[in-house]
Amino acid sequence: MWSLLGKKAQVTIILAAGLLAAWTIDAGYALTLHRDPGMLKILSLVVTVVGTILVFVAETCWRWIWRRVPILGRKAFPDLNGKWAGTLTSTWVNPETGQALPPIPTEVTIRQRLFATSVSLKTGESESHSTRCLLERLPDIGRFRVWYSYNNDPVAQVRHRSSPHEGVAFLEFDPDAGPDRLTGRYYTARKTTGDMEFTRQAT
Repeated sequence: MWSLLGKKAQVTIILAAGLLAAWTIDAGYALTLHRDPGMLKILSLVVTVVGTILVFVAETCWRWIWRRVPILGRKAFPDLNGKWAGTLTSTWVNPETGQALPPIPTEVTIRQRLFATSVSLKTGESESHSTRCLLERLPDIGRFRVWYSYNNDPVAQVRHRSSPHEGVAFLEFDPDAGPDRLTGRYYTARKTTGDMEFTRQAT
């Protein structure tokens, strides 16, 4: 969720947190020496302690809150955690046969937290793991996207025809299309692309 904040907001929060941390350390040091740190530094100590507790509670309980306040999934970002099963359809055409590949059965696992998100994708021949994720709201059309870059690692048996590579992809969630459907597209460093479609698996 952190990535949903603008750069200005992120910088402001980081600077404020750094200032509070400095005052908190100074206040703690003064208290250990039985000196009066001053009201401002005492206040910063209280704010830091309370803020740390609130962040821990939010990181631990946000999914519980999202389930009980569904509007948060539309106003902030939906909870996409879990396993999704579907297909990957490549635009690559075999130059020897002139035929496109059939849809490839694929499983995606999304691990989403307040401050970090990761995406893993697995087929019968390879695994991909995200190296960076960015959450994007599309308020004009009421949709949400998870953009991510990834490294793909094929199994040894197919490396003669499918080498390790990097790529970029997005997964798109449309609440109006149903709570258990994702679509997406990927772009590889090998100059191939493809479409993806997944259904959420029961947990």
